[in-house]
Amino acid sequence: MGYTPEFGDLVGQSPHIDPDMLESALSFLGELPGCYELPALVLKLKKRFPHSSPESLSLAAEIFSARSLAPEKLGAWASQGYFSLGVLQQASRAAVAACRARRFAGGRHVLEIGTGSGCDTAALARVSAHVTTIDADAATTELARRNLELLRITNVTFQTGDAQELVPAIVASCDALFADPARRSRAGQRVKDAEEYSPPLSWVLGLQVKGVRAIKVSPGLFVEPLPQGCARQFVGVGAECLEQTLWFGTDVVDSSVLLADIDAAWAPPALQPEPAEAQALEGYICEAHAVMNRSQHLQSFFAGLGIASVAPDVAYGIASRLPAPSPFLSRFLILSAIPFQPKQLKAALGMLRWSNRTEFKKRAVPLDPEAVRAEMKLPDHSHESPFGVVFLLPWQGKPWAVIAERIT
Repeated sequence: MGYTPEFGDLVGQSPHIDPDMLESALSFLGELPGCYELPALVLKLKKRFPHSSPESLSLAAEIFSARSLAPEKLGAWASQGYFSLGVLQQASRAAVAACRARRFAGGRHVLEIGTGSGCDTAALARVSAHVTTIDADAATTELARRNLELLRITNVTFQTGDAQELVPAIVASCDALFADPARRSRAGQRVKDAEEYSPPLSWVLGLQVKGVRAIKVSPGLFVEPLPQGCARQFVGVGAECLEQTLWFGTDVVDSSVLLADIDAAWAPPALQPEPAEAQALEGYICEAHAVMNRSQHLQSFFAGLGIASVAPDVAYGIASRLPAPSPFLSRFLILSAIPFQPKQLKAALGMLRWSNRTEFKKRAVPLDPEAVRAEMKLPDHSHESPFGVVFLLPWQGKPWAVIAERIT
């Protein structure tokens, strides 16, 4: 199974963590009355632990702050977890990790590159015999190991170092691979070029593993050319598109989409239906989920539901009849549509007596929805106040406003 270090073994390799001080600092912060911003927490720790390193104090403050944010993303257990804010931000949501891990079920030895929070590690360990996970940072590794200890997961071997140096000696013994390359620089800046991932995406794509391979990348990354046998899947939770997974060795259809929190999936059909263009802004306006827009098969999805496109690559469509419900679609009844003129729109909304709870959405027009909202000067919302949705969109070469009511 491999050696799992006791708490503090790996921490001792890093100048940024003193395990005894860390626990004392977290206990001290937990007893403070009231709420404090991160800089204020660090200042209080400096006064309480004057001989501790700035790195240790900052990490303790980050872990304490992250514990209030982590449960929404990772589950109730995370209120006692160990995360830096940067690692928590990049961590997969628990629902996403669980959905992805199902495709690794029955694996003998899964190799994970990029331990991070340990959330994906835990999900993989629950469905496979053993996981070896590698992270470049000793502190991150130790915090993840601590998280898995909280989750009572023991079938994981942790390694710290450069994946490009460590993987060659391990990969032959593995029958599956999950990689989550770091997509931020050491300074915390988001990296857009996949060759600046750590490790670089091209290197990860070149790894040869007999079984399932999955690589987590930015949802906005367009991999071209797509490697042979690779299928892209766009993953969302709620209304957001959060991730893109590159799959090898599975039945995942390229450009498919998944809503992990409700386990809903859609894949583009083999025969693409002919897209249609809307002839009038009448009937129902439909908004595609963000994952559908990322899939680059929006028109195919619309056509399959009898929805005509407002404009190419715009995630709004028009239907003369109410389309069937879909988790990948929001539907609205059109009340009226007018060329965008602030005075006309304000008058139309005044006639409806809509309050400032009204939503303003826009696609492909040079308008700021919040600036338009402010210009409308809608009355404050009360319990009985009606409200709706205003879509700002391109139509006949100009910006138009579609006034609609959400269908629930």
